[in-house]
Amino acid sequence: MTKRTIMKAIKKTLMVFVLADNFLTNLIKSLFFTPKYRLTGKCLKCGSCCRRILLKGTPAQLNSPLFRFVAVKWIEWLFEFRFIEVDEESCCLVFSCSNQNADGTCGNYFWRPNICRNYPLIDHFKEPVFLPGCGFNFENCDNIFTVPTKRKGN
Repeated sequence: MTKRTIMKAIKKTLMVFVLADNFLTNLIKSLFFTPKYRLTGKCLKCGSCCRRILLKGTPAQLNSPLFRFVAVKWIEWLFEFRFIEVDEESCCLVFSCSNQNADGTCGNYFWRPNICRNYPLIDHFKEPVFLPGCGFNFENCDNIFTVPTKRKGN
């Protein structure tokens, strides 16, 4: 067995745990939290989300050379992303994906990371933001899930 084969097996084993964690997290969220927004539309396979992947950090994390080094190397190795830059304004590490095919589809679809599986991520508290040209949109669920209140005198 070569070193490359061993590293690939380790990576796939780690991804099983990452994917299981993602499944359980999404299951718990769907059972116990009422969403404020509902995702509509569909992926147009434009690939924009693969060319500029933003991973949020804190200012302290992004200003730490050790944290940045470890985080970037880990993400590059595990997810096969390429580091582009640190976006100080949005406090994010910016990556692109090396698995994107020329037609915009994913060359590693089954093993794609959680950030790809969950894109676009609908935040519970903030209004969703999409990349330009993205086929996804959202609708507010406040009207769908409101509970009627009783009026005085009824």
